[in-house]
Amino acid sequence: MDKIKFKVNGVEYSVGCDVSSTTSLLKFLRNRLELRGTKYMCLEGGCGACIVSVRKCPGAPVQSVNSCLVSITSCKDWEIETIEKVGNRFDGYHPLQKTLAEKNGTQCGYCSPGWVMAMYSLFKGKGKMTMHEIEQSLGSNVCRCTGYRPILEAFKTFASDAPNRNDILDIEDLTICNKTGKACKGKCDDSDWCFVSEDDVSQSKVINIHLKDDKEWFRVEELDDIFKIFKHKGDDCYMLVNGNTGKGVKPIDEYPRLLIDISGVRALKVYFLDQNLVVGGGTTLTTLTEIFDEIGGQDYFSYLKVFNEHLQLVAHIPVKNIGTIAGNLMIKHQHNDFDSDLFLLFETVGAQVTILCRDGVRKTMTMLDFLEENMRGKVLLNILLPPLNKIIKVVTYKIMPRSQNAHAIVNSGYLYHLDKDNKVIACRIAYGGLSPTFTRATRTENELKGKKLFTNETLRSALNVLNDELVVEDMPPAPSVKYRRTLALGLFYKGLLSLCPSNILNRRYKSGTINLHKARPVSDGRQIFETNPLLWPLNQPIPKVEALIQCAGEATFTDDVPTQPREVHAAFALTTAGLGTIDDIDASCALKIPGTIDFFTSKDIPGVNSFTPGGSIASIENEELLCDGTVKYHGQPLGIMVAETRDIAERAAKLVKVKYSNVRKPVIDIKEAKNNPLRTLIFMDFIAKDIGSDIAKVIKNEITLRGQYHFTMETLVSVSRPTDVGIETRTSSQWMDVIQLMTSRVLKIPQNKIDVIIERLGGAYGLKITRATQVAVGCNMVVQKTHNPCRIAQSLETNMRGVGKRLPCTGTYEIAVNKSGVIQYVNYNLYEDNGYVFSEPLILYTLDVYYNCYNNKRWNYKAFNSTTDTASNTWCRSPGTLEAIVMAECMMEHIAYEMSLDPMQVRLANLDSKHDAIKEMYEKLKDDSNYNERRAAVDKFNKENRWKKRGLRFSCMRWAPVSIPVYLDINLSVFTGDGTIVITHSGVEMGQGINTKAVQICAYFLKVPIEKVQIKANNTTSCPNSFVSGGSITSQNVGLGVQRCCEELLKRLSPIRLLLENPTWEQLIAKAAENGLDLQTHGFVSIVDNQIFDAYGVALSEVEIDVITGEYEIRRVDLSEDVGRSVSPEIDIGQVEGAFVMGVGDLTCEELVYDPNTGELLTNRSWDYYVPQARDIPQDFRIYFRKRSYSNDIVLGSKVTGEPATCLAISVPLALREAFVSARSENGLSSKKWYPIDGPYTVEKVCLATATKLEDYKFY
Repeated sequence: MDKIKFKVNGVEYSVGCDVSSTTSLLKFLRNRLELRGTKYMCLEGGCGACIVSVRKCPGAPVQSVNSCLVSITSCKDWEIETIEKVGNRFDGYHPLQKTLAEKNGTQCGYCSPGWVMAMYSLFKGKGKMTMHEIEQSLGSNVCRCTGYRPILEAFKTFASDAPNRNDILDIEDLTICNKTGKACKGKCDDSDWCFVSEDDVSQSKVINIHLKDDKEWFRVEELDDIFKIFKHKGDDCYMLVNGNTGKGVKPIDEYPRLLIDISGVRALKVYFLDQNLVVGGGTTLTTLTEIFDEIGGQDYFSYLKVFNEHLQLVAHIPVKNIGTIAGNLMIKHQHNDFDSDLFLLFETVGAQVTILCRDGVRKTMTMLDFLEENMRGKVLLNILLPPLNKIIKVVTYKIMPRSQNAHAIVNSGYLYHLDKDNKVIACRIAYGGLSPTFTRATRTENELKGKKLFTNETLRSALNVLNDELVVEDMPPAPSVKYRRTLALGLFYKGLLSLCPSNILNRRYKSGTINLHKARPVSDGRQIFETNPLLWPLNQPIPKVEALIQCAGEATFTDDVPTQPREVHAAFALTTAGLGTIDDIDASCALKIPGTIDFFTSKDIPGVNSFTPGGSIASIENEELLCDGTVKYHGQPLGIMVAETRDIAERAAKLVKVKYSNVRKPVIDIKEAKNNPLRTLIFMDFIAKDIGSDIAKVIKNEITLRGQYHFTMETLVSVSRPTDVGIETRTSSQWMDVIQLMTSRVLKIPQNKIDVIIERLGGAYGLKITRATQVAVGCNMVVQKTHNPCRIAQSLETNMRGVGKRLPCTGTYEIAVNKSGVIQYVNYNLYEDNGYVFSEPLILYTLDVYYNCYNNKRWNYKAFNSTTDTASNTWCRSPGTLEAIVMAECMMEHIAYEMSLDPMQVRLANLDSKHDAIKEMYEKLKDDSNYNERRAAVDKFNKENRWKKRGLRFSCMRWAPVSIPVYLDINLSVFTGDGTIVITHSGVEMGQGINTKAVQICAYFLKVPIEKVQIKANNTTSCPNSFVSGGSITSQNVGLGVQRCCEELLKRLSPIRLLLENPTWEQLIAKAAENGLDLQTHGFVSIVDNQIFDAYGVALSEVEIDVITGEYEIRRVDLSEDVGRSVSPEIDIGQVEGAFVMGVGDLTCEELVYDPNTGELLTNRSWDYYVPQARDIPQDFRIYFRKRSYSNDIVLGSKVTGEPATCLAISVPLALREAFVSARSENGLSSKKWYPIDGPYTVEKVCLATATKLEDYKFY
């Protein structure tokens, strides 16, 4: 029986018929070996949580790979290293882990092992790297918590050019090349590395495994063997497997019957020069860049250097390490709408492809002919890249929604063969991303032939032909036809600008040649705050107490609970209609899939069909656990599929057949819903106390903000098991009590028979307050029905489709102002989109901040709740407050534009005197940021440059926490043997540092080292009836409870202390034990203890945009926040940075796109929903804490930090607005006119806002 053998952390393992086609390396590590330090989220190579380090054969260079993409049966002879081996508490931690922890590069900690493995693999494989190279190499990983700055700062300390460099490599860590005996440089091709035995040389063996799910797996090493398999097994249903990265582009629900691993075929990985450069189809993209780097220095192939610059923007390093040329091109072949960068590059230079057919027949064809070729039973053998004379110029572009790790919106390539007079002898113009069929602009090519290229007349005629020739199709969720057409034309012009001789090109147009992202410098950051050593450990800047175990993968999350005997998996089946009635649900076909167990619908619910506690302050309405027959939105859970594995459950859930009637087009846009009185109800009406009469102008506008997906690195997860009295559930929730309560109501069992345990969350941001309950209760229902342990780990796609998000909203306003911009009256209506039901009263959060920090005596404010046919929207970092503050800031900017006033002076003119802290902070930040000099520099830059524009804008914030019904139990226990302390509390650690602050407060009051204090997981027995961890106030309330525990303990110990002479803590505790003293104390915090203080903030953001493409860079952000006297400054710095970057994502690059006819969410994966990454953050990120700020003694002088800075991110869109207004002014459009933009300021919206016309494109 054939087996695939490999090593994991030095131990050999083998797999064969015991695994399925869906068994990835990730699943093998986590489920079979229980190495759960390797995490996951997207399962498509888009988040980086699953990265491990591998050698593909003995002696090969170390590389990172996404373990979620790699089939375990592809790992023949691999040497795999996971986070557990890199460093741990027993053998010691690795310098990368220690430095990341020390630099506060971990918050929730879920993504941290993936970051460590990415960096570890880079250093092991490449050795020395510069700071710039490190920053460029981390596009593989996402972090939602930190804002990336501390992660980059930690890893850059190991760079070869870092000041005070942190040496990572010693002689034991060096990778030694088995070929040369010297330090590995990682430059050899995979096929050159593997050391094989004599038996392997003498006989090439085909490995054949009949997999557990009835698929057949073959591993071949010779091309002939592929065709032998086709001959004997057929070629009707097969897949050639190499890196398997294609499933990250086009998901695979079920693999075909035959799977042929061709990664060992050396003939597919060769390269050589004849007249052409011939590169094997099995060459990985990493090796391809090395080949291009080598050959690009030779005559006739210098254009390969251009290709390599383009390839830096393709995928990310772990994908490039296993993704191949042929794999990429075959996706393009099967899905013509895939905007393959490789295809574009090859087509640009007229490359050809060789196809190997049966009986050894080879066919060489053009790239376009390849798309038409029937590839059944054939192999893509190699690519032929032609030699090009140096006088032939090649230019390529890739425009993406963010700076890294995204597929192209539009990509393009241009080849020009010019004579000495710059006349066009020949040219090629290629595009991707416009339509599945349009690739070459041949009419434009013909138009240019024989003409002088760098004249305005040639440019104008070519643009007109190109504009007429382009075929741009609507391809949701891709950006609009208008934008992609604009990009195609602009990139053509941009390419010519880059080639135009300097003596011809107008100086103001030269900025059009600059690639903003390529020109980005190494990022920098500063954190300025006060700390008082006399108070330490209170107010001491320290890392998170769990930081090291998080960076080592030792911190356990819900899905890290080991597999339990008889455990089953479950997945929700979702509706596929936006509105309608379910007539019938038929799961019979789905249940025929081997491994399925059962399927449950609302009819199987023994109690209330609701996962929310309707009638409570947190949830006004009941929300269905499973659809009762009336479909509320597309993606609504309608049933629970139970199976032996997660893969089977998810696949079967999609195969459940549902018959619908009365299907209707849903209303999914708040702009439409707000006008429907049946969907919109007034919630609150505030009447102005005054009205002014000095009216110089009346300004009217409407602004719409769209939703935001939380993008928690840990999705919604629950693991439950039956106990001798009821059910125990471990879940990823911000609210323990509601899990217990709703399980009781749904399953009709007493609350005291339900145990809920929560240790930590992999990010939350509000998603896991009530939405996690649906998963937990569903999981518990399966336990009750099947009497088996159950696990639900919700897929990213289901999370995004079936779960609500940040509330979209529309604000309408009419503002009257005098000539100084002082408000005379405001009529302001805010419409919040609650989704299909008004359940969670998040509009409450707007009521105290609808006017932000400005004088509200002349503000009429009406707050409306609206409903749409979408998932019930929910808490999301700074809910309500973000919408309100963003609207107020936009109003101030609008006044400034209309009245030609300085925006900050407008703010100050309308500032409420009660909030003079804003003015103080502004004046300080103005000086600290060198605002006056930078203001002049921005104005000068905009005057001198036509195609790059900058913006510099302030934003102000008064963030007011809402007093929610707090109910928190805190328990402190001291152990008599050594005086160590354990605390349990009702708060939930989700990255905000609640445990660290609790430890610091405890150590401060008890005068013990922080190492003495340990926080344990909370549960509904020790901490019953707990309320939500959210609203940014839980940390300070838990701290208050810890303080009360300490004060009570000290009170008890006081008589004992008096008996002893200056005892140590250990002596004091030992004596107390002798005297029978109770060493456990309890603290309780309720709503009466809430301490509500305004948190103030001012931010200044500077941006630069590319007028032609809409791309932008955040050059610098200076952010000052009033955090009071911070209990833990480094923790609070991280909260501020992370909140700001999440706000930037919401307001710039994170766009939710729905099908307007069905309501289906189309941006439901990491492939097309773009959160900011490491090279999207400010190039220079400076955080200042307000000096000498103090709230009160009860909360030790602190203020909230988790959410407020999200709102200050509006300064980035406002700066982008200044930049594009400058561009509009060049087109003769008034700078006083407010150009409306709804939703995030994406590259599309920025580009279209510049209002650039074809006639604006010139050389001189």
